[in-house]
Amino acid sequence: MASIIGVETLQHTNGTTAATIDSSGRILQPANPKFSLYLATGVTADYTSGGDVPFDTTDFNVGSCVAISSSVATFTAPITGYYQFNLMVSFGNIDAASYYSTYLVKGGESPGNATYRFIDSPAGGVYQTGQTAQLIYLTANQTVNPKIAINGDSSVQVRAGTRFNGFLIG
Repeated sequence: MASIIGVETLQHTNGTTAATIDSSGRILQPANPKFSLYLATGVTADYTSGGDVPFDTTDFNVGSCVAISSSVATFTAPITGYYQFNLMVSFGNIDAASYYSTYLVKGGESPGNATYRFIDSPAGGVYQTGQTAQLIYLTANQTVNPKIAINGDSSVQVRAGTRFNGFLIG
């Protein structure tokens, strides 16, 4: 004979809700780390030597896992696990560049050695969008930073609407 356990809410012993199950069977984990950042005001700079993707606005930051300091976004893993990250950088005035790269740099590694990289040639286009999406295994307190590099154009604009987001898979 099968047993049925009627559970609607799972709580930690301190009373914090860990998960809820709605009447359709969907599970919500309100404490699962997740964040979304964007750039509200475009920035023009010299990224020929590489640099940080600028951000100035937080959509949400569940678990306080990401911080913006001087326009630099740093994600710090609150727990060990697999995390999905998505970086979308919108460029303007990039028509003189021979190529550009977007990176997700893990734990302070050199962007040139970054495993999580997207590279493209703008082929004379004024507007381009570089996207990097990766599933990355992190140990607790490891960091991830979004970076860019532009080859051959020192006055590229990172346009408003550029985004960086991520969440814990498990």
